[in-house]
Amino acid sequence: MNSYKDYQNARDLSWKVLIENDVRALPVKIVPICWSYGIRVRSYQDNAEILRKLNLTQMIDRTDGFLMYISGEPVIFYDKRCTEGRQRFTIGHELGHYLLGHVKPGQVTIINREPEPGDSPAERQANQFAARILAPACVLWGLDLHDADEIAAACGISKQAAAFRAERMRVLYQRGKFLTAPEERRVYSQFENFISQGR
Repeated sequence: MNSYKDYQNARDLSWKVLIENDVRALPVKIVPICWSYGIRVRSYQDNAEILRKLNLTQMIDRTDGFLMYISGEPVIFYDKRCTEGRQRFTIGHELGHYLLGHVKPGQVTIINREPEPGDSPAERQANQFAARILAPACVLWGLDLHDADEIAAACGISKQAAAFRAERMRVLYQRGKFLTAPEERRVYSQFENFISQGR
C-alpha cells in the first residue's frame, strides 16, 4: 500500500462521509453515521450472549472493538469500559475499515487499540479516517484549536487521539493550506455556523 495515497483516500473519504451525512457540529455523532451505512453498533457488555454464541468472547480482552458480519450484515462491537472518547474513536476506526473495504463477510477485524509504530497499513488508514472524521482539520483550523486538550474537549476524543491530531495540525498550520480541495470547502461551509458560534 502506498502510504500517502492511503492517507489521501482516508482523508477524502472522511470529507465524503461528513458531506453525505450533513454533519454540521462537533462532536461528530458517529453512531448515527454508522446507521446511515447500515452498520449496527453494539457494546460487548450488552451483547455478551451473542459474542459467546459466535465464540468471540476472547475478543473482549484483546481489543477495544471490532467489525464483523452477522447474517451478512456489518456490526461494530465496542467496549463500554473504555472512556467515551476512546469508544467514539474505536467506532470511527471500525467504520473506516468498513468503508475502506478492509473487511469482507467472513472476516473479523482483530486489532483496535491505541496506534503503534508497527501497525499495518490498513490499521493506520482506519486510524487516519477516524481522526479526520471526528476532528476535521478545516474545522479545527476554523476554531483556531491547536492543543490536544482543546481538541479532545471539542471533538469528544481521547487525549491520546487528540495528541496525535494536534501533532498533525501543527504540520498543517505550518503549511497553511486549508480549504484547497472543493470537498474540504464544502465540509467547512457545513460547519460555518458552528465555527462562528465557537470563536
